[in-house]
Amino acid sequence: MGEKITRRFETTGMHCPSCSMLIKMSLADLDGMESADVDHRTGITTVEFDPDKLSDDDIVGEIVKAGYGAKPLAG
Repeated sequence: MGEKITRRFETTGMHCPSCSMLIKMSLADLDGMESADVDHRTGITTVEFDPDKLSDDDIVGEIVKAGYGAKPLAG
């Protein structure tokens, strides 16, 4: 794996720990994903990944595919 970066995403539609777990499991399947922390209470998903293999759009797409909303947080 190349250089890893960390990004945060505002994630909407989560109601319980099971929502967080579903998103985390979905993200774990992506090639280049190092780690994901999903907090249903704050609505923040923090991921560490290889930018040579994944983009912010890939991550947002996977969260949307799992049935939730997502957008990158600035900064």
